[in-house]
Amino acid sequence: MKVNSHIENEYAAGCARVSGGCVAYHGALQYYALQTQQFNTIYLHSDKRFRPFVIDGVAYEYHPLKFTYNVVISKDPDGNPIAVTSLSQTVVDCIRHIDLAGGLEELLYALSSIPYGQLKEKDLMVCLEAYDNASLWSRTGYLLSLFQSTNGIGQRFIDTCRIKGSGVKNKITDGDKALEFVPKWNLFVPKDLGNMITKGTEYGTEIIY
Repeated sequence: MKVNSHIENEYAAGCARVSGGCVAYHGALQYYALQTQQFNTIYLHSDKRFRPFVIDGVAYEYHPLKFTYNVVISKDPDGNPIAVTSLSQTVVDCIRHIDLAGGLEELLYALSSIPYGQLKEKDLMVCLEAYDNASLWSRTGYLLSLFQSTNGIGQRFIDTCRIKGSGVKNKITDGDKALEFVPKWNLFVPKDLGNMITKGTEYGTEIIY
C-alpha cells in the first residue's frame, strides 16, 4: 500500500521547512501504510533543533534520532522531496519510543501488518547495535517473535535479540496495565497483550487531532 498524495504533500512541506528533515515514528509507519490512526501531528528528525510549527492545520514537532540509516527518499506528486526513516529503523525506533508510535496497540497493528520478507534482519541488527541497549534488544526480539509467521524473521535473529537482552528485567512499555512476567525474555508484558493484538488488527483508520 502507498500513502495517499495529500499526506505526501504534508511530509514534503515539513521536510522542506527544517534542516535535514526526515519523517520518523508514527509518520513513518503511516508512510508504509502500517497505521490505523491518522495523526495531525508529524514527528520530524532534523540535524538542528526547531520550534514546533503548523502548516495548513498540520503540526510538526522536533523529535531527533540518535542516527539515521538507509533513509528512504521519494517525492510528492508535485516533485518535492520527502525523506522517511527506513522500514527497519522505523520499527526499531517505534519499539524504542512506543508513545511516538501511537501507543502499544498501534505498534502491534503495524508489526502484524508488515508484509513477509520486507523487514531486513541485517538492517534491524545495524539499528539495534547503534542504540546498544539491552532492553531494546529484548523488546524488539519479543515483539517481532509474535509475528514470525507473517514477517519472515528467522529464529537466529530472534535468539540473538534474546541473548543480547538477557541479564536485566525489562517492561514492554510504561503504563498502568496489569503485567505478567515472561521468563524466557525477562520481560514484563501486559496481561491482555493477546486481546490488544486482536483489537489492533480490527481497527479502522481514524484521524487523531
